[in-house]
Amino acid sequence: MTRTALVTGSTDGIGRQTARQLAAGGLKVIVHGRSKAKVDAALAGLRDELPGGELDGVSFDLGSLAGVRRGAEAIAKAAPQLHVLVNNAGIFATERVVTDEGFEMTFAVNYLGPFLLTELLAPRLVDSATGGPPSRVIDVASVAHTRGRIHLDDLQLARSWTGYAAYAQSKLANVMHALSLAERHDAKKLVAYSLHPGVVGTKLLRQGFGPVQGVSVDAGARTAIRLAAAESVDDPSGSYFSDGTATQPAPAAREASVRAALWDASVKLAKL
Repeated sequence: MTRTALVTGSTDGIGRQTARQLAAGGLKVIVHGRSKAKVDAALAGLRDELPGGELDGVSFDLGSLAGVRRGAEAIAKAAPQLHVLVNNAGIFATERVVTDEGFEMTFAVNYLGPFLLTELLAPRLVDSATGGPPSRVIDVASVAHTRGRIHLDDLQLARSWTGYAAYAQSKLANVMHALSLAERHDAKKLVAYSLHPGVVGTKLLRQGFGPVQGVSVDAGARTAIRLAAAESVDDPSGSYFSDGTATQPAPAAREASVRAALWDASVKLAKL
């Protein structure tokens, strides 16, 4: 049976490399991007590179909860089974923008949209694990989570926004998300991980920090590829990986009461 993986933000950068390597390894891969034109272009390029690869595509805006709901419906139709969800898409904003639904853009794209997408797809992921290894959710976070704080009284940072504060909060929320999923799901059915991909000179980092010298896109994608494709992962569900090795996340990520409060707030904001 061919396993199926969805990689968000996979029209370029780390996401594209993750999608490419998973397809090269024999998985069916659903490529995601905000724009249908970019998804179609990425699919055309990947099909040229991997003539035998099983590839499909879906386009929706992770910054729009209505868009995420439509996207989840399209994925459910395209993928009767889904074994891997790589929440890779992310942004670094240089000005505070609020979405039409009232959410700060970094929080919406990097965390709340992926949170909703994961919850909508979780039943499919769990069902697809029957008779095989557990399905996986892999959240691409960042070492920036170590400098983040969850502003429970101001998640949209209306009072104290900076691009870095918004980014660090969203990446801390990603790490917490994987830990919360690990607590809420039977590890025989669904496991979750978060990771720091390394400092990679992607479009996101250039937007946030200017010219960046770092590891290659190939190296940046390596941990997500291993966690997605391996028959089994020795490290427990909820683990955070840096430089490919499971390591303790920041103490803030391990604050159970804040994690629970963030989950409850996310459920309300996403209208679940």
